[in-house]
Amino acid sequence: MSMVGVTKRLGELLMGKGLISAEQLEHALQEQRTSGELLGAILIRRRWVKEEDLLRTLGEQMDIPYVRLAEQAVDWTFANRFPSTLLTDHLCFPMRMEGQALIVAIADPLDAWTMSELEREAANRGWKLQLVLAAGQEIRDALAQAKQQAMKSLRMPPS
Repeated sequence: MSMVGVTKRLGELLMGKGLISAEQLEHALQEQRTSGELLGAILIRRRWVKEEDLLRTLGEQMDIPYVRLAEQAVDWTFANRFPSTLLTDHLCFPMRMEGQALIVAIADPLDAWTMSELEREAANRGWKLQLVLAAGQEIRDALAQAKQQAMKSLRMPPS
């Protein structure tokens, strides 16, 4: 599916839920045509929709569950097994394994490069990839906490 089709459907879904008006959608689409910015980013920046509502709707559209990271089980040591540039530059966070499935929180499911890199990382280890959506700030917070956990584990115990 093209990003144009996804964007149009996303706007219609948001309108259908009463989260934005037809006028807001038209203004955002017009701005998108000139700026090239993603529709969701425009709607959030203009404060016409909350990030959580956008992610829930996007998740429904793309069949990817939305989660609050603070409410999820996280294996902190597991998160530090992945290239930090992939995680921080592309806002994704490997949360844990469930069976053979790698559970990864992402902020932007339309980022095809990140999706292919995550799939490659998982496949190289013989895992399946299972995505969940989470707010960008929650992913940044989780990455910072994972880094703190890694630093704690490197400290020598007092003698």
